[in-house]
Amino acid sequence: MSVPAMHYIGLGFDWFFLILTIGGYFYILRKTGKRWNFMLIFAGAWTVMGISYVFLVSGISSGEWYITLLRTAGYVLFLAMILTAIMELTKFGKRVE
Repeated sequence: MSVPAMHYIGLGFDWFFLILTIGGYFYILRKTGKRWNFMLIFAGAWTVMGISYVFLVSGISSGEWYITLLRTAGYVLFLAMILTAIMELTKFGKRVE
């Protein structure tokens, strides 16, 4: 069975973005001392999506239920990251005096 090149490209980009996100988190932490938790959620989303591509590259059909479950979990984590980023960066819910 031939694996489409698209799966290899997706796999490479997912793991590249994971490394970039974790590197960015530690860079910001070192420079500012701030812990931006949304970047860790972002890294988790890239990890889950990367795992789904590992399965696809290993020859598993893209129609399997666990691939769909992994992708859905990844998109939920992306949504959680966006909402957390909005809350952390705008100080939503924190009292400013």
